[in-house]
Amino acid sequence: MFFTSTFAQNTSSTGDTYLNQELAAKDSLFFDIALNSCKVQLLPDLFTADFVFLHDQGLHHQTFAQSGADFFKRIAATCGKVKLRREVADLQSFQLNDVAAIQTGVQRFYVDNKPVEESKFTRHWRKEEGIWKMADETDYMVNNQPSADVGKRYVPGAYVPASSELYKTIVKMDSVYFDTYNHCKIGKMDSLTADDIEFYHDRGGFSHSKKELLASIQKNICGKVTRILTPGSIEVYEIPGYGAVQFGYHSFRNINETGESRPSKFVTLWRLKDTHWQIARVISLH
Repeated sequence: MFFTSTFAQNTSSTGDTYLNQELAAKDSLFFDIALNSCKVQLLPDLFTADFVFLHDQGLHHQTFAQSGADFFKRIAATCGKVKLRREVADLQSFQLNDVAAIQTGVQRFYVDNKPVEESKFTRHWRKEEGIWKMADETDYMVNNQPSADVGKRYVPGAYVPASSELYKTIVKMDSVYFDTYNHCKIGKMDSLTADDIEFYHDRGGFSHSKKELLASIQKNICGKVTRILTPGSIEVYEIPGYGAVQFGYHSFRNINETGESRPSKFVTLWRLKDTHWQIARVISLH
């Protein structure tokens, strides 16, 4: 969820009409505070003391929970920092009993009038001393890269290797290299890594020391992390006079964590010298 300084609402409601109106007004007040006035001190009046915010991040990420206190701190820290607008539609409210109700809806957030997120949400409301207060909210990510005109998005055609022989060779080299990665064969990895290796990581930065790279893998990866290639994701293109460039997706499983990471993109430059393939450049994206 995002918070900043502008607010827009487009509400289409079904369900209990009176309850819809009452809870829609509270939704409006909440985002007016979060996006406009930044009067975070007023938020506790809209939420129960045990409020919890649950954010679903899709199949490959764990849902995270925030307490009411942390939720309010986040709003206070971000309110007014980014110019963002929210639209909400399909608000529906259903009363379960005298003191409990459910509200659902769909929302879209914009930065500089460009859509940045679409999500669905479900809230449980609890009536305390005659006042409806939000007890929890769960956000379900629908699309974190929405487009105002989906039809204009570029969709590449199916990949077909220009050379099936080169494709098979690089797929095999990828397998050989990551066998050394997964099984701590540092000596073999050394022979597959160019002396002038350049490694670009969108989180860790740039590294150009082969010695430091291998030492880091031995210290942080060996016996702890397993790389898993995403099936069917590899593309290979020849670079005449040099070697080949490989694109693909892979994920990682850490023995200290449950599940595996979300598939991420990588680019590898393979250099061919005297019939020997080595990795010369890597770009690792998450």
